[in-house]
Amino acid sequence: MTKIDLCGNWNLKNADSSEIYKSIIPGDIYSALIRNGKIPHPYKGRNELKVQWVGQQNWIYTRNFLISNSFSKQENVYLHIDRIDTIASVKINGKEIGKCDNSFKDYNFKLDNLTTGNNEISIIIISPEKSAQKLASELEYPVPYMKYPVQSLDRNMIRKTQCHSGWDWGPSIMTGGIYGEIFLYSSNKYKIDNFSTRQILIDGKWVININIIVFSYTTNKEEFNLSINGNTETFSVDLLPGINNLTQQIKPEKVDLWWPAGYGEQKLYELTLICSETTITKKIGFRKIDVITEPDNYGISMYFRVNDRDIFAKGANWIPMDALPENETNIRYENLLNDVIDANMNMLRVWGGGQYERDIFYDLCDKKGILIWQDFMFSCALYPAYSDFLDNVEEEVRYQVNRLKDHPSIALWCGNNEDIGALTWFEESRKNRDRYLVDYDRLNEGVIGKLVKSLDPDRKWWPSSPSAGEGDYSDNWHDDSKGDMHYWSVWHEGKPFESYYDIIPRFCSEFGYQSFSGIQTVKSFAGKDQLNISSPDMMHHQKNERGNSIITSSLIRYFRFPENFEDFLYLSQVQQAYAIRTAIEYWRAMRPICMGTLYWQLNDNWPVAS
Repeated sequence: MTKIDLCGNWNLKNADSSEIYKSIIPGDIYSALIRNGKIPHPYKGRNELKVQWVGQQNWIYTRNFLISNSFSKQENVYLHIDRIDTIASVKINGKEIGKCDNSFKDYNFKLDNLTTGNNEISIIIISPEKSAQKLASELEYPVPYMKYPVQSLDRNMIRKTQCHSGWDWGPSIMTGGIYGEIFLYSSNKYKIDNFSTRQILIDGKWVININIIVFSYTTNKEEFNLSINGNTETFSVDLLPGINNLTQQIKPEKVDLWWPAGYGEQKLYELTLICSETTITKKIGFRKIDVITEPDNYGISMYFRVNDRDIFAKGANWIPMDALPENETNIRYENLLNDVIDANMNMLRVWGGGQYERDIFYDLCDKKGILIWQDFMFSCALYPAYSDFLDNVEEEVRYQVNRLKDHPSIALWCGNNEDIGALTWFEESRKNRDRYLVDYDRLNEGVIGKLVKSLDPDRKWWPSSPSAGEGDYSDNWHDDSKGDMHYWSVWHEGKPFESYYDIIPRFCSEFGYQSFSGIQTVKSFAGKDQLNISSPDMMHHQKNERGNSIITSSLIRYFRFPENFEDFLYLSQVQQAYAIRTAIEYWRAMRPICMGTLYWQLNDNWPVAS
């Protein structure tokens, strides 16, 4: 396979303007405009409100690239794009070669119009706001979603990071761009569309079942070589034109188990596929994982069992690291996940209002022993169930499960965040629950759950968080007898911290308490005349409408009122620690009734009270 990388410097322009800005890919539109001095930084002051126009415009990325005579004459040339956000048209030499409508899957467009020498590629990023609103206007009936202080409308219509539209801790920055790889590639006889594994323990010995999906252009005989831990298997296959689904089994010699952090080592083995067109290498780990949900004296249990050892899950919820995707650098992933290990955590929940994370995130979790509760990207909303939307989601799920399932850190697939509860939040769904419940089931069980069970049958499918499990469509927020629980009475209702003692969740996948940022962070976004919790800048960086009053009420309850602004910020953090400590210490003492605590939230995507 021959490859031409198109990452690097690109030109960016507004579709309605001739002004050109220097930009980079991987990168996003907002970051490019900030660098070029076109917009103020949205994290400072109340600038978020000044830059909302960006997401309402169409933007065009362009660059030129050179093609050799031999490459231009190849019959099987493709353009690969990974993590394009979101609605886009792709052109080469003025001809549209494909459209994009999902930031959570990759695209491979076949090319037939390359010329020797100079070529031009242009990518039109169409306004996500206008695209979402247009789709919503075409529905037969409304599909509601939770709204926040600064909000881009109809976020649930498009397959984009949901919190880009604004949240009760995050800004509304409806950016676009390409955050992954973009390159041309050619292959002579075939291309590998998927290479994945399934590790099975049989009579105390591990067996790797390998699946290779090959798209062949012709009929030909090909040899494939697989190797792991000193074991090599070579097999030949007669490929037919089109899709070929290949299976092979390899039995490695004695292997060491992969364990979560705190329970043992994280042994990883390099599995390599070699064929005439390419070489693919991935690291896999051998471990058995189960989610135990059994009746007991307290209801129905929920806990993780790894290699026949019961695990108490200690961790937090993970959101996207930055509202500007270009800022999500490798070193930030490394540093934040090091903090997770230093805090003695062993699990993170990748929250459903964010994104399926980059490969480096899962690679590092494999290496460090961090179990992943992986949500699919649906959150705090109802979603449409018309055929084009469901087909789009099916492609997304197939791509993401095949991409991630070889990671030993992936512990559970979860359908969404709080979408079952959302059935009771909106007037439309309260009046016609059956209509919206049927739509929910078509998407969540009919597409996502069905496909997960088919592609990755050895991992637990959990329909929603919170949930009592498959077949239960009740709101499990405050049921501590079964399933996972989101307990928010202390924060949202302002109950005293001692209220954590009133429940013993089987597994608490969300709970938390807000604090203000530290003084240095506050000074990074607030002017000198804004250093007051009620100032306009501070209020703008408090996305929970009752947040300040709840924090202040508790401070009066538990502490002496601070003498100055900086002490107020610090004491709010002490109070937050006290709240979370109260819950975690009590629930951990209640094991094995409670077997998991994941607090909200590990990280922020901009400077904010959270």
